[in-house]
Formats: sequence, structure tokens, C-alpha cells
Amino acid sequence: MRFLDWLRPAVRPDFPQPDQQTFLLWEPCSASHGEIVPGYASYLRALGYKVVVLMTPDRIEEGLFSRFDMQGITLSRLTQKQIRRLMRQGGAQGAAGVLVSTAGKLPDRPDGTVDLDAVFAGNAPGRVLLVEHDAKGRIDAGAWSPCMITLRELEYQGQPSIVVNPHDFGQVTLKDKVAGRAVFVMVGAARAKRRNQNMVFDAAGALLDQGVTDFEIRMIGKPGGDPLPDRLKDHVIQLGRLDFTRMYDEVERADFVLTAFQGDNPDHDFYRTTGTTGAFQLCYGFAKPCVVQERFCHLTALNADNSLTYGTDAEMAACLRAGVEMGTEDYAAKRDAMQRDAAALRAASLTALKGLIDG
Repeated sequence: MRFLDWLRPAVRPDFPQPDQQTFLLWEPCSASHGEIVPGYASYLRALGYKVVVLMTPDRIEEGLFSRFDMQGITLSRLTQKQIRRLMRQGGAQGAAGVLVSTAGKLPDRPDGTVDLDAVFAGNAPGRVLLVEHDAKGRIDAGAWSPCMITLRELEYQGQPSIVVNPHDFGQVTLKDKVAGRAVFVMVGAARAKRRNQNMVFDAAGALLDQGVTDFEIRMIGKPGGDPLPDRLKDHVIQLGRLDFTRMYDEVERADFVLTAFQGDNPDHDFYRTTGTTGAFQLCYGFAKPCVVQERFCHLTALNADNSLTYGTDAEMAACLRAGVEMGTEDYAAKRDAMQRDAAALRAASLTALKGLIDG
């Protein structure tokens, strides 16, 4: 056998020879954005394609597809180095196309556009679709294409994009809010600049000052630098980083997804202009009302009907209290509205993706 022959699709059981009924779904980021891959696989499968998922094996082993019916989906265990070599050698040529779910991890040309010649060495399939998680750099460079996929509509220099929002995580059980402790789950690194850990601590402390104790905030992700105040230790649980299987379980058990973005914080501009957060995807996929500052709802599927929204940082505590005190029927109305709005977003996304492929 010649060197690297083992990499060729014909002899890789987890990389079947692609044909015109096959779409390759490639996530080239080794550490982030894994949560969007199941949703994109779901869309491609719904459009009638067999799907081969190419991503860092460690993310797959963390249970990324643990709730999924895997019919029509193949999970490859090729490393990123092997995937890139395979692309250059023409391994994608027979496929209907390649959807790259993080375009920012591919090389750029000097003009700021994605260098597909460097990626495929002249062996690209007929369709290469690119997902951009932060459009700002390409827009500023004058290199933005309106055919780039984003997870939400852009709010930056009037630039358009193709919105394909993936939020299918597999089998989900809808939750009723029952009497007892209300559970808020916060997903992502809890850092002052990004998720504003102290804002959450201050809001939780304000609830205790008001005599409201029947709540729990469960924080998933790397803890921030500030220690948890002793008075909050029965109400704020820092779970640390979890694999996808455990994260899905935590979100499913929770009543609300909590975010802590600030409209007047320039470090949070990304989340309301040229990008978004995986927390919103979890709201859509698990039908969870979101606790969110209202200006971050603009051009998303979040609204006052399906979420708890507030205007200023100081109003977060009142918003949390409303969640704690919310009755079963009011909660069900918000949950059902989230499920309905997420379904509409899915339908629009599927139509957009189909048009991009067919176009």
C-alpha cells in the first residue's frame, strides 16, 4: 500500500465514497461551534441527502449526537489534518457539496475572501457552502459575500446574508414548570467581559435581599476569575465544563436559559450585530424561555412572548424573580411560543439552505 492510501474514501468505513446524494458537513474548528453541527446535519438530511460529518473526533465522543437518530448520517473519525489532506486530494469531488460550518478556520486570500483553491487544490465539488460566525472582519475588508451563511440576520452596515439557523439536538422532552425551586441554566464561559459573571451574582444577591430563595442558577463552562460569594453557594452552582450529553441533560431539566449580555458593553456588540451565541440555539432546540436583555432579541427568534426580557442591567433581578414566581400556565405559554417560533425559524432556514444548494 502506498503512503496515505489508507486515507482514501474507498477504504475508510467512516468515510464512504461520496456521491451526488451525499453532502459533506465539515467543522474545521477543533474546539468550538460543535453545537451547530447536529442542526446542519438535520437540515441536509431533511433535504434528502446522506450526510458525512467531518470534525474533530473528541467533539463527537463528547456526545454531540447522543440524542440523534443517526439514520443517513455517518460520523467520521478523521483528524483535522487528515480531513484537510483528503480535501486537497479530491476526496470531496464526487459529493453533492461541502458545508463548512466555520469558514473562519479556512485560509484567506489577501483580499479577505476564503481561499478555496488552497483548501481543495483545484478539487472542489460543485457546491461549497460557508458559515461565518462573525461577519465583521470580512465586511470591514470589503470581502463579504451575500451568499455567506450566518446564524442570524446581520445588523452591521446593512449587509445581507443567508440565514440558516441550526438548533436540532435530537430527542427532547418538553418540560413543565412545577412548584418548587426554579432552575436557570447559564451556558458558556462565565467571564466578566463575555457573560458578565458579576452581573449574575448581583442579581442573585438582590433576590435573596428581597426574601426570594426558591431558585437555583446552574452555570456550565469555565468559571470566571471572581469567587462565588458565600451567601450564594446554595443558589449558584458552578458545574464547570460538561460534555454534550451532560449539557443537554442540564438544559432539558432547567426552566430557563440565562444570559447576561449588556447592550452598553462594547465587548458584547458581537452578540447583537455580526454574530450570536450558542445559548440562543439551546433555547430554540429545547424550547426554553430565555432570560435576555431585550436589545439582544432584535433580528433573532427571541421576543417577549417566548422569553423574559429586560432593559437594563439592574432589571435582571426583577426578570429572574418573574421567572421564579411564574405559574404553570404562563410558563407553558412561553415554552410553547418558543417551540412555535423555533419551528418557524427552522422552516425558513431549511428553505434558505435549499435555495442556496439549488441556486
